[in-house]
Amino acid sequence: MNLMLLKSERIKRGITQEILAKSLGFKDKSSYCLIEKGKTTVSIDIANKIVTRLGLSKEVAYKIFFDPEVQETSTK
Repeated sequence: MNLMLLKSERIKRGITQEILAKSLGFKDKSSYCLIEKGKTTVSIDIANKIVTRLGLSKEVAYKIFFDPEVQETSTK
């Protein structure tokens, strides 16, 4: 998953983590924050909701969720 691209697309649209978290049905932003930090997996349902809420193109969605390049995360 391309976490940097996900975050940049969210910021580019002026959407905060809190707003996106609420629109995805999370209680608060901490659950969504775990997604952007790469500390939790994303179901197909949540991925589809993120794509819809951010209005991402198919190409950008593919780069975010199916990018073949492995990215380092903060988890050790």
